[in-house]
Amino acid sequence: MKNLDNSIQNLTNSGLEQVSYNKGDTIYKFNEHPKFAYFVYTGSVNIISKNGYNLGTAHEGELFGEISSLFNKEHSVSAEAASECRLLIIEKDLFYNKVQNADPIIKAIIRTLTGRLNDMNEKTEKIWKELHFLSSLKQELEN
Repeated sequence: MKNLDNSIQNLTNSGLEQVSYNKGDTIYKFNEHPKFAYFVYTGSVNIISKNGYNLGTAHEGELFGEISSLFNKEHSVSAEAASECRLLIIEKDLFYNKVQNADPIIKAIIRTLTGRLNDMNEKTEKIWKELHFLSSLKQELEN
């Protein structure tokens, strides 16, 4: 835990800009072109599918928006403040350059994990849709 605390302290002292959001504020929307990756300094952020399903939450010490920034693709999800939060903004080019200059094994790990995350987001949204459909069928049968 001490190493994580030191890493966070190094990040906050790195000169990255901080932004604050209130609960419910939109940080970015589905299909927007990425400008930044984000580091959650305080609070938490919900990751929302294109159809409005909550796919997960990024908590203190976690990144989000990194896939779009890394691959220069539109956001495949939206991000919304789950609570009051402060985020560190990591410029897209800075983030990309850090990954490109990383050890080849680290780059392979990042590539693998981002692919898996994309797949999981799609699968989770599909499950949410099916659950919503089944729930609506149940309500119709009960009426």
